[in-house]
Amino acid sequence: MPQRCHAHFSSARARARVFTLLLPFVLFMASPAMAAKAPQVGVYYFDGWADTSPQSYHMQNLPQHFPGREPLSGWYDNSAALVHQQVKWARSIGVNFFIFDWYAPRRYDHTLNSAVAFFQQDTHKLGMKYALLYVNNGELNIPQADWKAACQHWVNDYFKDAAYYKINDKPLLPVFSVPDMEKNWGGPQGVARAWDELRAAAKEAGLPGVFVVACAYPRPKENLNRLAGEGYDAYSGYNYAGMKGTVKGENPYSLIVQGSQEIWNDFAADSRKPYIPVVTDGWDPRPWNETPYWYKRSPEEFRDFVTAALRWWHEHPAMRVMETTPLIFVEAWNEVGEGSYLLPTRDDGFTYMNALREGLKKGR
Repeated sequence: MPQRCHAHFSSARARARVFTLLLPFVLFMASPAMAAKAPQVGVYYFDGWADTSPQSYHMQNLPQHFPGREPLSGWYDNSAALVHQQVKWARSIGVNFFIFDWYAPRRYDHTLNSAVAFFQQDTHKLGMKYALLYVNNGELNIPQADWKAACQHWVNDYFKDAAYYKINDKPLLPVFSVPDMEKNWGGPQGVARAWDELRAAAKEAGLPGVFVVACAYPRPKENLNRLAGEGYDAYSGYNYAGMKGTVKGENPYSLIVQGSQEIWNDFAADSRKPYIPVVTDGWDPRPWNETPYWYKRSPEEFRDFVTAALRWWHEHPAMRVMETTPLIFVEAWNEVGEGSYLLPTRDDGFTYMNALREGLKKGR
């Protein structure tokens, strides 16, 4: 009995000594500076549902052949009340900001950029913020001659807005097409000059700069070598489809999940720039005939994909754009023509909204 008491006392003393040695480390890891904050979630928003004319391209085949994709708020978002409804739904599941597709003004469709305009006018945003995605593919690319005016427009009409989403106090600007930037500006040096000009315009307006994110792929390797000199602050994506193993017709959503995580890891292996993981919530563009393949998704698979994105952030501290705040993108809120959407619809109800909320909880 005395021997057992002595052994117990010695063991307790040893444990106390270990705890004393580890206490500073424990307190450091538990400090506010090191503890991960609540995740930030940005969801892409397709700003193309305000054209109610009979010839609207975006409504092609949807009401007739895919009626189940109709949002519970209706096919259109051509009013402040309808855009506010999207805000209410998104905020209820933990979305922090919309990333509105932004298009340079074109004659053929004056309704583009309507949703972001309605959002800006909303006086009850419920804490929601927003950013722009510069959609620059094909004829949407801003000509060099118009670039200075576009920079001033972005800075004065968007970036200075208190509701505009910022990373380290810099307005966030994802860029849809890296190849089109290179084509328009003659290669990496020209692209870098374009972003320098944008950042200079922001600084003249009292902002610390602009946080420019390239929607990019890590392969081939030459692509990242080229991108490294083009002035981007970080990499991410709009969506990822056409993954390895995809065949013509229907494919399992697991191919997108697995392929996306391989892309994230390729960026981490390169490690020259931070990376914001993007979760593609579906790809089924049969209404618009954009690809001969599509993927069959489920809320459970999407939920787990969201969780995986947050865990990837925790496991790759060197790739973070904010040290203690997890950040992910999701594509998309309302790409119903491409089968990438979260908003409630006739067929799916609120299942994908609920899946995002559950995935965020599991990933913390």
